[in-house]
Amino acid sequence: MLVLHALSLAILLPAASFHHQPSNKPIQSQPIMQDVFKGDPFPTHWVNPGYMKIVWIQSPNYGERPEGTVVDTVVVHSTVDPTLESVARYFNTSKSQVSSHYIIGRDGSIIQCVSTFYRAWHAGRSRDFLGRNDLNNFSVGIELVNLDDGKDPYPQPQIDALRTLILALEYRFPLKYITSHAYIAIPRGRKIDPAGFPWDKLTGTGLKIMYKGYAPSEPGDPKPEVPHNG
Repeated sequence: MLVLHALSLAILLPAASFHHQPSNKPIQSQPIMQDVFKGDPFPTHWVNPGYMKIVWIQSPNYGERPEGTVVDTVVVHSTVDPTLESVARYFNTSKSQVSSHYIIGRDGSIIQCVSTFYRAWHAGRSRDFLGRNDLNNFSVGIELVNLDDGKDPYPQPQIDALRTLILALEYRFPLKYITSHAYIAIPRGRKIDPAGFPWDKLTGTGLKIMYKGYAPSEPGDPKPEVPHNG
């Protein structure tokens, strides 16, 4: 069984996909770390990778980033689903039409679902504080397994894994910003995640953290919605 340390895999997995550069050609399947679960499309018998360990379970839900895109933002989400397996299984189905680049379990286990050179489908309609729309184009999406009710805690192993992953991704991309899904979602108030996350735990990454309130609105934006989780 091949299970690698998060700090190395966060760099090595995108590098392994380096030949899949954005182009006008149809998107083809990305490399899958099949050693971990014996080549199964989805593990028959689930086991969390373990603290600071990462495995690849490919999501079919992704696209190419626009040509010339600079990836400079990390968007942090929470899942509502209570287990790493249930989220990975959901992202593994084309019917869901949802994915993120990474999912982090409560124990610090990490699943990668989409190469960071590609566009995962995690942010939905969105705008950042600079007025840039559609954050899926230029961000890395990271989901944290959490009920997203503002009460469910984010365990230290999970925070450690998130912080380690962000620091590793800074070697791959010129990251500048960390933001919450709630901050960028349009209509304003559409999302609340990651509710209750201790943002002070991400200080020292060298990135600007944006999570209070909402990013600026523009004329013609839909009216704010009642927030919901996820």
